[in-house]
Formats: sequence, structure tokens, C-alpha cells
Amino acid sequence: MSAPDAQLGGTGLTEKTVSRVAELTLICGVALAVLAFGGTEPASFALVEILLMGAAALLIARAGRDAVHFSAKTLLVPAVLAAVVLLQLCPLPLGAWERLAPGENSTPGVGLARLTIEPYSTRAHFLILLTCIIAFYLAQIAARDRQHKRRLIRFVTILGAFEAFYGLVQYLTGWQKIFAYVKKYDLEEATGTYINRNHYAGFLGMVLPFSLALVFYEYESLRRNPLHPAASLKKLMIRPNLEKLIFWQAVAVVIFAGIIFSRSRMGIVAASASLFVIFGLSAFSRFHGKMGHLLSASFLVVSICLALWIGPGAIVARFASVSDEYTLKDQSRLSIWRDDVRLIRQHLWLGTGFGTFPIAFTAVQTTFLGKFVNHAHNDYLEVASDLGLPAALVLFASVVFALARAIVTSLSAQERFERLVALGCAGSIVAVLLHSLVDFNLYIPANALFFSMILGLAMATPPRQSMARSEAR
Repeated sequence: MSAPDAQLGGTGLTEKTVSRVAELTLICGVALAVLAFGGTEPASFALVEILLMGAAALLIARAGRDAVHFSAKTLLVPAVLAAVVLLQLCPLPLGAWERLAPGENSTPGVGLARLTIEPYSTRAHFLILLTCIIAFYLAQIAARDRQHKRRLIRFVTILGAFEAFYGLVQYLTGWQKIFAYVKKYDLEEATGTYINRNHYAGFLGMVLPFSLALVFYEYESLRRNPLHPAASLKKLMIRPNLEKLIFWQAVAVVIFAGIIFSRSRMGIVAASASLFVIFGLSAFSRFHGKMGHLLSASFLVVSICLALWIGPGAIVARFASVSDEYTLKDQSRLSIWRDDVRLIRQHLWLGTGFGTFPIAFTAVQTTFLGKFVNHAHNDYLEVASDLGLPAALVLFASVVFALARAIVTSLSAQERFERLVALGCAGSIVAVLLHSLVDFNLYIPANALFFSMILGLAMATPPRQSMARSEAR
């Protein structure tokens, strides 16, 4: 029996089977969440939660400790976040509660109180958090088998291509429906199966780097298996790797076009920044030749030509109006951020409760009076107000750590597939970190789930381990 087929803990499940279960669970979960309005419909995302929690329970019960063993680095941050939310939900004696949050929201006559100002919202968001944590670990399990890891990445890239194509059909034909549902918002933009164009662009921005990583992967396959100089052009054109390279290049162009015609300004900026990261890392890497630069240039040229052919006027108009949203004194994102900073100061250490921003914000609201502000349009500020500043710092510091790890792996790992997966992870994380400055993609269940999977892939293979595996081969 080979090592990959060895049984784990005497349960009858092989390592390959465990990895396969993790892969299929992620594929089904991400697809269902994305296609069902980005997971914003509670009933549909409840199916995703059941699916991932059921898979986690199965692996823990049947595969044993070997399948769910992870390094201390990957256990710390999820444990801290879960502990903070559980503390917010836990009924505390009034004395202890007043020491943590003096002068706030006690329960008269009961002698107990909770730190969260709205337990129902915090419980609902806690389930989403647990689902994302499971996705983070399932991605690491799936990554243990290279074939499953490759299939997972190809699937999510195809899913992104479908979303991009669907959005372009909406934009070009005016058919503004999500399957049978007639859209009510963003009726002149591409949104795919999402309700909001910004979250649609956020999802595509995370997928785009992986499509380009697959382009580089097929290019390296071609470079490692060169044809004889006397080979005919016909033999060159029918090579499978060349066909795949052209296919993934076309997929990348379609995905980038979907982002552009979502007309999401920060989505376009974040995706463009991720492209610079990918092309920059590719240029600094010693594994890419001049052809790699040509592939990057051809992608940009084709994407620009496609945008010009469709018509960039609407996109230019959107960027021309950007100053209006940031100069209005009382009706802008800046005014929401200013009020949210006050909210953070009032609940600095443990926050108002995960998912309670819409309710908590009313206590400090001085902008958009008479309107319901459901999000801060800044993930950093909203997480800080919901969970407290320490938990927010832990979360985003861990994301930056995963980014740094992906960058190092993309530059130093000898095994080309691991290197290019890390390249895709780095570009995706950069896109999310930038987009989070002005939006709330991390509060959209499908995007949070997919981002958790990306972080899991980024943490799955350390650079030295990648190099050791390559040297062993």
C-alpha cells in the first residue's frame, strides 16, 4: 500500500479519500453559495453550512486525528476569533459584565447580561464564521493531494468564468435576471448571480489571479517539453498544453472583462493591483522567461481591446463621479467611517457583537439620517466595531502573514505547481485587502467562504516544504 493510500487511524479512510471529501465539499459549498445570490439568502447558505459542518463531523469521526491535525500557527487565529464571539454570546454575571462593558445593556431582574447588543445576529454570524473556518481547514486537507488541489483550483476558475460570462450577457443584452429572479438593483451593470455589482467584482477579483496562474502553469509545461526546432507549425498548434494555455488566457480575459463591466470602481482598482502583483512576482521569479512577460502583455492588450470594443464610456463616467461620494460632508462613506470610529472607541476591546453593526450604528449615527445603514463599507472598521480592535488586528495581521507566505512561496518554491498556486493566492489576497477599504466583501457569505479557502491554500504548503518535496523527487 502506497503512502497516499495508507489508512488513517485504522478507520478505513485513506488519506486520498479524506482529501477527496474535502475537495468535493469545497466545490459544492462554494458553487452553491456563489450561485445562490452570493450566499446572502439565509436559507440557501444554511445548506452550505450544513454541508461543510457535516463534512467536518464526518472527517473527525471517521478519519481520526491524523486527518484533522494542523500546525499551531493555523489553529491560533480561528480559535481566538471563535472565542471572542462565544464570549460575546455567553451570559455573564452583572459584575463581570460591567467590568468588561461598563454602563451597557444589562438584563434587568436576571442578573446576567451579554456583551453583544443583539444575540440573534451574533449567533447567525457565528455560524457563518464557523463555516468559513471549516473551509479554511478543508482547503488545507484538499491541498495534501496535488491532483485534488489542481482540480479544486480549476473548478473555481471555471465558476468565475461562468459568473463573468453571465454578467457580460446581462450587460450587453439588458437581460437583467438572476436565473428566474428579476433584478431590482444595478440594472445597468454586470452582476452575475450576485445582487450587488461590488460583491460580484470582489468574487471575480479573487478568481482572476488563479486564471493567470493557470496560464503560467501551462506555459511552463510547454517550456519544459520543447519541440524539435524542425517541427512544423501544425505540430505546435495541436499541442495539448498550448491549447490549454490559450483556453486559460481566454478565461482570464473574460473574467477581467466581467470585472470592468460590473462598473465597480474599487473592484477594477483592486483587480488591477492584483495583476501588478502577479506580473511583478512573475518578473522577479527566476522561473519565468521572456515568454512569461509576453503572456502578461498579451493578456493586457486583449483585455483592453475587448473593453474598447464593448464600449468603455459607462466605466469612465463612473470614475469621473468618484469625487462626489467622498466630498459630500454628510452623505458619504467618509461620514459613515467617522461615525464608526466613534463606535469603535465606545466598544474598543470586545466590540458590540459580531454582525450587530446595523443596530449598533444607530447609537452614533449622524449621517444618512432617516436611512438604514447596514454596513460600514469598510471591512477593517466594521470588524473592529463588531469584534473589538484586538480581534480585528489579530485577524488582519494573520491575513497579511498569509500574503507574505504566499509571496515567499511563489518566489522560492521549486515545485512549479505549488509556486503558481501561491502566486494566485497572493494576487487574490491583495485584491481583497484593497477592496475591503471601501466595501464589505468579507460580510458577503460566498466571498468570505471563498476567501477562507484561499487563505487555507496559502497556508497549506510552506516554502521549505515545497522545496523539500521537489528535491525528494
